[in-house]
Amino acid sequence: MIQTRISRLRQNLDSDSSLLVSNPVNIRYLSGFSGSNGLLLVSMDSVFLITDSRYKIQSQQECSELDTVIGRDLYESALNLLNTKNLAIEGQSLTVDNWQRLQSKVSNLFASGPIVEELRIVKDPNEIALIKTACEISTNALAHVQDKIEIGMSERQIARLLEAAMFDFGAQAIAFPTIVATGANSAIPHHQPTDRPLAKGDLLKIDFGARFDGYHADCTRTFVAGKPDNWQRDLHEKVLASQQAGVKALVAGVDFQRVVESSNAPLEDAEMLDKFTHGLGHGVGLEIHEQPFLSSANGGKIAEKTIVTIEPGVYLPNVGGIRIEDTVVVTSLASEVLTKFTYELTSVG
Repeated sequence: MIQTRISRLRQNLDSDSSLLVSNPVNIRYLSGFSGSNGLLLVSMDSVFLITDSRYKIQSQQECSELDTVIGRDLYESALNLLNTKNLAIEGQSLTVDNWQRLQSKVSNLFASGPIVEELRIVKDPNEIALIKTACEISTNALAHVQDKIEIGMSERQIARLLEAAMFDFGAQAIAFPTIVATGANSAIPHHQPTDRPLAKGDLLKIDFGARFDGYHADCTRTFVAGKPDNWQRDLHEKVLASQQAGVKALVAGVDFQRVVESSNAPLEDAEMLDKFTHGLGHGVGLEIHEQPFLSSANGGKIAEKTIVTIEPGVYLPNVGGIRIEDTVVVTSLASEVLTKFTYELTSVG
């Protein structure tokens, strides 16, 4: 698997160039190394993982296929190993100090662009399996917690309850800080949980996910405390129609813009599109937000075996909001939802 990824990367390198990978996520993707301090130097005929003595044993365990160099000064080690005159670097993850340091010793230093990030867009079977597991852990945890949510619980209490359940079901970490938003707070797309208690009649928006072996899940469902009011049912129906239209449109080869337009149509018909204030979705993998990003401004096409979210929402300031989100894998003929959980506006408390 690692050699296959390196081979794909080399197809994007010039024969007389090397690439210095400094983004830890990209290093993990290309080598399997999950430590916090490392560099990966890739040329057409060699690959070196460079790290420090804290990770000597770990690097041997995770990167047995690669040559590993242990040293105090990682950039000095990289320069000593460099066997080409041209060195590409990841501009988005390199400090100015290290850029200047490399520039003083390399005759041709240039930014590579997001070539590794673009390789990560299409997932291999192992990656898809790991994300499926992360999604199953997530939705199993939500199903377990749903009946334990009570009126009077704070947003923080609900978040901690769900996070504990994710660990109980096998998560190795949470994918991102859990969003629990009650009442008017649910109109804030990325609300941070507070001590506000869940009250009868509140909307309850939960955006959450587990991480498993480095791979993430992302899911949002909105509940109601007690019996839903008509306006809550109507709002939920409109958002669900938007979300389902987006999922249905998501097939290999379709334009990103077409997916966005399909999802927007029900909200536009309901004159609610101006209340949808963020992007439709994003890639999910070793990062919770990664390429591709679903936007009408993105002129690309969705590739088979891409994993993305579809997450429309409608937010009414000082009233409440609803978001419905799934993690979805794109296939040639359709798309498969990985976060399998009911779409009903379920009552809690």
